[in-house]
Amino acid sequence: MSPNPRRSLAVVPLLLLVFACSRGPAPTPTPTLTPSDQVKIAVRSYLAAIYAGEAEKAWDMHTRETNQGESFDQFAEAVDVAASVGDQIEIVQIDEPEINGEEARCTVVQRLGPRISVYTFTLRYEDGEWRIHNPAQFNP
Repeated sequence: MSPNPRRSLAVVPLLLLVFACSRGPAPTPTPTLTPSDQVKIAVRSYLAAIYAGEAEKAWDMHTRETNQGESFDQFAEAVDVAASVGDQIEIVQIDEPEINGEEARCTVVQRLGPRISVYTFTLRYEDGEWRIHNPAQFNP
């Protein structure tokens, strides 16, 4: 008994339908983040790493120049101190960053109990992402 060519052709659309349905829904495209959003996310991620005691993660968010001449051990000690109160710190506000080419400044307002602190972070765009830029100042 030879196969019926019409019957074989009828199976092809059915197989295509099954294959198409098995792939699941098409992914929803995510909007592209603006440079301003990227800076804010970098600052928030950096602070989250600091307050969680993740010194290596925070260290990796620095520019290369920031880490040159710095001691990771001293940085890790400072992170440990910050992490000891990190769960008590509230990030009240992250201002709109000022971006000038590959450098940005972003001010953060934080609260620890009744104390309000304001910090300005400098960031540089390096290796395809915004990184904290705070190099040591060398005095001759």
